[in-house]
Amino acid sequence: MATKSGVGLLPLVLVAAGVVVFWPELQEKFGDVVGGVTGGVELVGEGENRFMVAASASSRVDQCTPQKSLAEGACEDLKFIVFDASKMPFIARNISQAWKTGREGVLTKDSQAEPQNRKEVCLPSFPRAFGGECDEYPFASTRQGGRGAREMEVPARENRCQGGTINAQQIVRGIKDGDDYLVVIIHPENIATGDYQGVDIAIEKETCG
Repeated sequence: MATKSGVGLLPLVLVAAGVVVFWPELQEKFGDVVGGVTGGVELVGEGENRFMVAASASSRVDQCTPQKSLAEGACEDLKFIVFDASKMPFIARNISQAWKTGREGVLTKDSQAEPQNRKEVCLPSFPRAFGGECDEYPFASTRQGGRGAREMEVPARENRCQGGTINAQQIVRGIKDGDDYLVVIIHPENIATGDYQGVDIAIEKETCG
């Protein structure tokens, strides 16, 4: 009986070992569940009006057409901050990977929280193996930022683009402290497929808007 039971357990042990080995790849492809929150991404619209949002926030754009949402930078009363993956492929990767592990797709602007958040993520000790800069999601300038944010090395150019994109769109759309906004990725087909290895692979590098 003991021998039979041991043989029966062997396939289970092998399956469990396989899950452990391949978990990062499975997590990246399909998403994850963290603290009871299902992570993932969702594509909305088609063609030039196609964009990506966190699966947890997809219901916030269901009532609006993709074309109208992108043209207005909002759906109903929820404003957008839009990132172009053709200009920031690694920033877009970090955001989308954070969504897959359950991080929020709707953020709240909070400039008062920013100083403390910056003391908790992207510290000087963060490894920058390829001479890039540290990017975090959720952003330090939000209520959801700080400890637990996903960190990733990105090209310095992209990091500057990200800051300019957030600031410019918050001004244009009137996003103030305490306001929620939806993070959106356009041209999702250009999201980097792997971590930064020292090469700026963006299709468009001249502008950040």
